[in-house]
Amino acid sequence: MNKECGNVICSDEMKLFCSVLFKFFRSWTGILVLMLSGLAGCATYSGSFRVVERDLAAQKYDAALSDVEKESKSTKDRVLYLLNKGMILRMKRDLVGSNVAFEAAKTEMNRLYAASVTENALSVMVNDSMVSYSGDNYERVLLHLYMALNYLELDQPDSARVEALQVDDDLRQFAEKHPGTKFSEDAFTLYLTGMIYEDRGEWSDAMISYRNAYEAYKRESADFTGAIPPLLKSDLLRMARQQGLTDELHKYETEFGADLQNDKSVDPDQGELVFILNNGLAPVKHERAMTLFDPNSGTVVRIALPYYHSQNNNVVAARITINDKQATTELTENIDAVAKKNLAAHMPAIIARSVARAVVKAEAVKKAREVAMNNSNNGNNDNALFGMLGVLALQVAAVATEQADTRSWLTLPSNIQMARLSLPPGSYSVRVELLGSDRLVVATQNTPEFVIKKAHKTFLTQHWIPHQPTTRELE
Repeated sequence: MNKECGNVICSDEMKLFCSVLFKFFRSWTGILVLMLSGLAGCATYSGSFRVVERDLAAQKYDAALSDVEKESKSTKDRVLYLLNKGMILRMKRDLVGSNVAFEAAKTEMNRLYAASVTENALSVMVNDSMVSYSGDNYERVLLHLYMALNYLELDQPDSARVEALQVDDDLRQFAEKHPGTKFSEDAFTLYLTGMIYEDRGEWSDAMISYRNAYEAYKRESADFTGAIPPLLKSDLLRMARQQGLTDELHKYETEFGADLQNDKSVDPDQGELVFILNNGLAPVKHERAMTLFDPNSGTVVRIALPYYHSQNNNVVAARITINDKQATTELTENIDAVAKKNLAAHMPAIIARSVARAVVKAEAVKKAREVAMNNSNNGNNDNALFGMLGVLALQVAAVATEQADTRSWLTLPSNIQMARLSLPPGSYSVRVELLGSDRLVVATQNTPEFVIKKAHKTFLTQHWIPHQPTTRELE
């Protein structure tokens, strides 16, 4: 049986899902009570997040943290609270505090990931957002990635490597549970792992990771990234030369063309800056809904499904400058595309659950109407009046509570980009010029001072969030 944990129940289990609901809610009054209890939570999650986005765009991180803190009161949204808190803390440069929040999110995700199908079936009687959010699979991968980046900036490469390697375990579980899923590997995490190995002098492992990253980028290029980062191609050529892999070197030279064939080995007397731009904000989930008349039950039913809407962003790349050296960022992870493809893969199960709920709610309204009519026919006018009022309340609740689950990790960037510069050992700061689609400078940022060590990589990350990011649903 094709099972799926967390917030998604596979279509193979929809019969079990429906049977559990019918057995548990034997009376229409039970369904009414449950649905009315869910009316208070009908505001969409994405809509409530706009004030946080405005704070982040203005770099008012303390205000954003204060707004996010309101989420901590919701047990079912605790994972999102911890993820957003961790990301805002890293924007604020509190990397230690960020990883504390991320570690707590990881623990909670692992607990919820083991939730049973029956528990989820009962929880989503009202709508999918009644389930405790356990994180989508790509969000679990990115959690490890950002913990690894935090550790790298804290100069703790061993801890960073542990986080990067945990991604393989998560992705292996995804592949086992969801055969055929497109998100079964993450090229940028493989690439980052290779850089960690190389910085530690573990050349063979670095070459394996770079090779795996290259193959992953090729597989992902049509769906997620769009192109293989030229920096990775240079790394493969350099490492193949260094390790005397003549046949592999010739293969890469043939595939990559003449532009990269003259790349030389890294100067052993220099270090390297690895600059990572977290660009924009992740896409936002909204809902599309249809309200229809069901002739079989004589009731009105509503189907509500989520979809992702990309946020506006005026930056396509960043140019970094240190003294007389410059480099421009390259796309390494398209989170916007990953999120949309991931939702598309889950959509059959989401549709199946929505239809199953509509059937259950329609049958409950139909049953309530039959009871009221029987009371009326038997002369029980008081009971009949009460019953018809109950029918009306049940019909309103059935429609009002059918909403799409619009929760997601909204403080993620739209995409991740990277640039690298070889530099002599010393202390530096970077001038970051954010470039628009016409390659003109949109904004300028300066990074904190950092140290370059001989023959080592120094990792530095920066976030860019445009002023007035758009989360308004398109009509």
